[in-house]
Amino acid sequence: MSLEKIIKKISDNAEAEVRKIIDKSKQEAEEIKKKAGEEASNAAEEYLSDEERRRELEANRIVTKARMDKKMKILFCKKEIIDEILDAAFKEAIRGKESLKKRIIMKEGEKEGILDKDKLKDELRPELERSIVEDLKL
Repeated sequence: MSLEKIIKKISDNAEAEVRKIIDKSKQEAEEIKKKAGEEASNAAEEYLSDEERRRELEANRIVTKARMDKKMKILFCKKEIIDEILDAAFKEAIRGKESLKKRIIMKEGEKEGILDKDKLKDELRPELERSIVEDLKL
């Protein structure tokens, strides 16, 4: 074999080896790119899923707070209305009198005392609220 043929064969072998290395590198690069794309897609899906859950939780929190605020306003209004009714009733009952009196029955006998308007209001409020709810069918 001549030197030229030997050099040509070595050159051809080297070119073939270079092509194999380049093809293998391209294939590995494609696999890395594909795997990175899948990982990025999975990470994006997970992020979106987490954000969706957070959004739903925040929406539920806002709705719950709004419902609670509504209930608190209703309770506050009920209390104000009941207080107005009781105040009007006390004014009517006291008309012309110094104060309302209560009779206390004890083992030793009866005793008369002054009726505490605020205490009586607190005692009557739950029953009045129940009556209002029943009458209004709430």
